[in-house]
Amino acid sequence: MKRTFQQIFAIAKATILESIQQPIAFLILTSGVLSTLLVPVFQFHRFGEDGRLARDSGLSCMLIFGLVLAVTTAGSAIAAEITRGTAAAIIGKPVSRTVFVVSKWLGICGVLLIFWLGISAATLLAERGSSHYVMPDLAEHAHDASGDCDCDSPGHYTDTLTLWLGFGGVGVAMLVAALRHYFERKRFGVSAFAGVAASQLCVVGLCGFYNRFGSLQLTAYATGLDWRILSAALLVLFALLLFASLATALATRLQTGPVLAICVLVLIIGLAGDTFTMNASLSSWRGLLTGLVPDIQHFWMCDALAHGGRIAWSYVVQAAVYALTCCALFLTAGCFAFRMRDLG
Repeated sequence: MKRTFQQIFAIAKATILESIQQPIAFLILTSGVLSTLLVPVFQFHRFGEDGRLARDSGLSCMLIFGLVLAVTTAGSAIAAEITRGTAAAIIGKPVSRTVFVVSKWLGICGVLLIFWLGISAATLLAERGSSHYVMPDLAEHAHDASGDCDCDSPGHYTDTLTLWLGFGGVGVAMLVAALRHYFERKRFGVSAFAGVAASQLCVVGLCGFYNRFGSLQLTAYATGLDWRILSAALLVLFALLLFASLATALATRLQTGPVLAICVLVLIIGLAGDTFTMNASLSSWRGLLTGLVPDIQHFWMCDALAHGGRIAWSYVVQAAVYALTCCALFLTAGCFAFRMRDLG
């Protein structure tokens, strides 16, 4: 048992390092963070609620970019290694095929966790940086204290400092990664991928030392962030882990392109499950297909946060159990498919 856990830890760690040093992983994370932070900059409508567009867009970027990251990581970690013969060499250590598949999935989950931390922090920053309504007396007081404030319309103010810090964090992370690569010969992809996520987390911590008008506040630490987003972001993370298990199972037999097409199809059917099965009997092909495809609607709960709503943590726990059950089923199928494949 100890030897098995050591093998799982070693393979998962190697998978994380090899995956995040790929240029595609860094580009996906950076694109997701920048796309999320750019939403308040080009926001022209509030949809009846301050910060909703930034919140929903951040969660959407998390789901779409995370799905692509999961598939591409599975392709490079499993399908590519099978093609190169690396998988056959690992199996001959000896490492069981079940341990190989589970370890690769855990490594992909580790990459997705770093990605999730960065996008979640960027979503919190984008929601705070978007235009919010402030009472006229508070706005006037803030204008007098700071000397200037960004006013989109009477009573609405944008936290431009938070947005600038978010963008600046991405630039600083890339600069630090380049300097580490030049002077210390550290891998740029690893440092940049982890640095971009860490930069957004650092800005989240800095938000408590200034208000949304840029004035320092040292008397009380108040971030002004909408922490309700975390529950919805956790649900999206569960969906990404589910897709990681599906991509892992499919990558034992297919290349990255077909795996991505299947995962996108599962996402579409999962989000449109209610409409897809309307007036369909359980014995029909639509009812059978929907029963086999995970219901992604359980993990997409953005509307529950509208107008001050909250997602119950009990529901988050139930969704986690459902996601783990789906992951176990997909990984079981993947282990069986990999066991039946000839690696010679």
